[in-house]
Amino acid sequence: MSSVVRHVEPRTDDRSVSGDISARVLKDMLRNAGYTTARLKPLAGPLHQASESVLRRFLTLTMQDPAQ
Repeated sequence: MSSVVRHVEPRTDDRSVSGDISARVLKDMLRNAGYTTARLKPLAGPLHQASESVLRRFLTLTMQDPAQ
């Protein structure tokens, strides 16, 4: 099985989620998904909306066409 490894720098300019919260939310989602990108889901509870935003941005950055 092959994979492409890319360094992704999450954007912190989203006014709805601060950089510190964004990093924590992404870390929690990755841990809950067993560090498998395909299994990522938004968090439950008070961080649900923030985690949806972080997840959308993360997937947009990581799932780009390799030719770009």
